[in-house]
Amino acid sequence: LVVSGASVSGLALGPLVPLLLDAYGWRGALLLLAAISFNLVAAGALLRPLPVPGESPVPARDRPGLVRLLRHGPFLRYALAFVLVDAGYYVPFVHGA
Repeated sequence: LVVSGASVSGLALGPLVPLLLDAYGWRGALLLLAAISFNLVAAGALLRPLPVPGESPVPARDRPGLVRLLRHGPFLRYALAFVLVDAGYYVPFVHGA
């Protein structure tokens, strides 16, 4: 179910994007798609892991989670990969006058 989200959105956005482009132009279409995507931030903020019955709560760690995450090598490589992919995606828009 989780993996099917990308396929379903690709199927739904196929006919939607040309309609938005015709109605609002490319800037308006991208603005609307960004607004739709931004709604997912609120939905994601509401998600919390379910408690496991019979399991004791995990003790608090010394450092905050963000500090641990930014010192975690695999996460940094993963984030860098996405930055490079996204930067490559925008090159045609910047140079395509």
